[in-house]
Amino acid sequence: MILARVTEARRTNFTVKAESAEFVATVRGIFHDSGDFPKVGDYVDITIIDDEQAVIEKVRPRTSVIKRKSGDTDEEQIIAANVDVIFVVMGLDNDFNISRLERYLLLAAQSNIKPVIILNKSDIAEDIDTKNSQVQEIARSVPVLVLSALNGDNVDKLLNFIDSETTAVLLGSSGAGKSTITNLLLKNKTQEIRATRSDDGRGRHTTTSRQLFSLPTGGFLIDTPGMRELGVIEVETKNENEVFEKIDSLAQGCKFRNCDHDKSDGCAVLVAIVSGDLSERELNNYHKLLRERRYNETDEPSSQIRHKEQIIKRKKQFEATKKRNGFSKGLK
Repeated sequence: MILARVTEARRTNFTVKAESAEFVATVRGIFHDSGDFPKVGDYVDITIIDDEQAVIEKVRPRTSVIKRKSGDTDEEQIIAANVDVIFVVMGLDNDFNISRLERYLLLAAQSNIKPVIILNKSDIAEDIDTKNSQVQEIARSVPVLVLSALNGDNVDKLLNFIDSETTAVLLGSSGAGKSTITNLLLKNKTQEIRATRSDDGRGRHTTTSRQLFSLPTGGFLIDTPGMRELGVIEVETKNENEVFEKIDSLAQGCKFRNCDHDKSDGCAVLVAIVSGDLSERELNNYHKLLRERRYNETDEPSSQIRHKEQIIKRKKQFEATKKRNGFSKGLK
């Protein structure tokens, strides 16, 4: 047996690299029994079958693991293993979303891995300074880099966080520019790149699997498919409770006990937005979390359809209320 590293994990096999040799590998039956299959970034012991094939015998202990909660099954999914730095990539176009960025930072904190925030598409962005200020407000001590992967501006600064022993991973939505950044750091057009949709700026999932690459400057980089929905494990509940506690405290001053905090008269929560004691983003998070909880408690398909229709109706009502009261537009 020799030591190798998993560079790509597919449904039926894996790609592993041992020194300069690369193999397509399968796993022993013990992995099927446990269900704990190797992940991208894992160090594994392999037995070589021939010049192209190998068998994974054992996974070495992991130094770190990035896990998320599956939106379909509510189970834990390992994104990557043995990672030292998380590059959270967010576009300065329609991809810009502070609430989602907060979830990525929570994911990094939960994984005990250093995050670096990458604000991409500075070449087409508007109000860069304003958006950068919003990010700095929640980033605190986390480094923030503004760059253009299309033009290559400031991309080389990412190498300041990667040495020969470092494994970094790119996380973010489809269309944020992860594959373009990967190609620039590899100095090769390895990853397929497609333009974002013109109507909403979303990407088209050009990267379909997680892949680990050896950088020519030293170190390793993992490119990942886009994750627009990110379920954070464990710490998510604490964050949700903080949002509800703040809104519930303000709601004590509402005129009506059953105030919905989006269109009711005498709402103390809406007044708090005007005074600056509460941000629109926090209120939007509250409504989103409340909708998710109600939906999760709904089992019948017909009830779920009605629930989705109510969500659309309430969203329109909330937007109309914000417009009447002069609140800012475009908040997600």
